Amino acid sequence: MRDPRVQSGYMKDVAEALARLGAQGAAVRAADEALFLELASAPRGAWLPIALNVRWVEAAARAFGWPAALDFLAARVADQFGSPLFRSLVDGGVRLFGPHPGALMRVIPRGLAIVFRDCGEWTAVRTSQTSLELRAVSLPAEVAGHARWVESIGAGAIAMLALCRTAGRVQLAEHDRSAGRAVIDVRWGAQ
Repeated sequence: MRDPRVQSGYMKDVAEALARLGAQGAAVRAADEALFLELASAPRGAWLPIALNVRWVEAAARAFGWPAALDFLAARVADQFGSPLFRSLVDGGVRLFGPHPGALMRVIPRGLAIVFRDCGEWTAVRTSQTSLELRAVSLPAEVAGHARWVESIGAGAIAMLALCRTAGRVQLAEHDRSAGRAVIDVRWGAQ
């Protein structure tokens, strides 16, 4: 098995966005200043150790508490929808599926494949007219052992719900560290 990685360009874009967030951005930077120094010196096209992304999630959790950090992380994902890395995926998904959460969230595993390497196999499985599960198998120990990191993958679903202008709920429904499996339950509309 290869080492799990995160795309440097994504991490750098998110880190650079913190400067525009005033006190919120400063709080996250202060929670792990060394992380942001490492990101600043990383080449844009590189694949970085996943530990840096785990640290980013933990820095947000220290700055805002959990689960408020999840909303902060979702807003950072939404910021990326207009970036070169994600624009074509999001725009193409909206053109192909329309702004409906059940259809549009099918692109989340593709988005994860753009940002992460060797971080498990993710699928989006529709479970009803108003729900979907993001399922992961083969999560490596480097991420499977971090419940907040696993749960943070749901930030993409929260950002998609906002894009669709639909109220909903996203929660970690299952997490088996030793088996490397997880399920994030996503529900929208009338509950």
